[in-house]
Amino acid sequence: MDVTFMEAVNTWAEGGNAPVGRSGHRIHCTDSFLYTVGGYNPHHGPLKEVWRLNLSTGQWERLSCPATTPEASISHSLASSGEDLLMMGGTSVPFGSHLSSDVMACDKQNGDWCTLPTSGPPPPALYGQAVRRAGEHLYVVGGTSGFHFSLHAHVLHLPSLTWTRLADEDAPSKDGESLGRYRTEIGVAAGRVVVVGGASAFTVFPLDQLPVLSLGSGKWEMQWTKPDPAVQAYPSPRRCHAAVQTNNELFVLGGTDGEEVFSDVWRLDLLSLSWTRVVLTLPTPLYFHDAALTKNGCLYVYGGLSSVGSDQRSEAVFRAQLQAPPLLEAAWGAFTVNCPPLLSPGQTPSSMDLLAAGVPRNMVKRLARLPKRRNNL
Repeated sequence: MDVTFMEAVNTWAEGGNAPVGRSGHRIHCTDSFLYTVGGYNPHHGPLKEVWRLNLSTGQWERLSCPATTPEASISHSLASSGEDLLMMGGTSVPFGSHLSSDVMACDKQNGDWCTLPTSGPPPPALYGQAVRRAGEHLYVVGGTSGFHFSLHAHVLHLPSLTWTRLADEDAPSKDGESLGRYRTEIGVAAGRVVVVGGASAFTVFPLDQLPVLSLGSGKWEMQWTKPDPAVQAYPSPRRCHAAVQTNNELFVLGGTDGEEVFSDVWRLDLLSLSWTRVVLTLPTPLYFHDAALTKNGCLYVYGGLSSVGSDQRSEAVFRAQLQAPPLLEAAWGAFTVNCPPLLSPGQTPSSMDLLAAGVPRNMVKRLARLPKRRNNL
């Protein structure tokens, strides 16, 4: 699907109680909601909270408040398992002052947090790690303590909550330099983990040659990628970019090299390591943002900064359909856009009215709202 347009999502919240712009957060999408966990705003400090955005109505609701959200809520890793959001690593302010190696779970329905009882050797307490779920496994790579930059690689087997170390830290090197990094992204396919970009204290890593970890041997290898033949180029070196994976393709969005902030989007074939410059671009340059995909291939981007060193954080949500949705999803999208009461506070039709009008029950469930006690946290 040749997508060139990324649209802004109109959002609202009752009483104007919407999340402030943020960076260093992480997001996850289901077909019904976008969840955003943590982050930082220089005018508000660490944002110890969880919000969810109803993707049908555009309504923001707060799911978890500062009193209950874990302390290390900046540059953490986020994934999903069943009805829980899983948060690992992260820091607070000052950066590196508070670190955690726990796996924290947030219930998507009520916002309650708990620490999961994992076994095996966990990743070290770091922030800025990359995470990718593949089947029943959660892969975690890289991160920093604020002083040391790592390329630790661990995997969590979700059914047993057992950690396994995949390789020794910082195994690969280039010209004698350690390739430890933070704010990288990873893709997982064909029995290997591919590490894309990131930075150490003095280096923003290029994307023409990437560290690749074989899951069979536990060995790292530096591998050359193939440039896009149409533009005869690789993506620029970058950190603090966002990435989503669909099948064996990793889409890399935005980021910065420390001077320029990017709005470009690239696709990496994880099997051939071939780059393609995608016609789609971000509506504005962004870094320290995040991106997520719904099961039906709709890409969402939220938050971040547009210029290096700015004290302004974006509160915008953007979306683009990366692949053609099923007919029911396309019909639901048209219905929500063309049914103004769904997008207005206090005017949403009742579930009985929608069911009587022939709206499928599983779609009506997407309009569910949090109980008032949660919404008013």
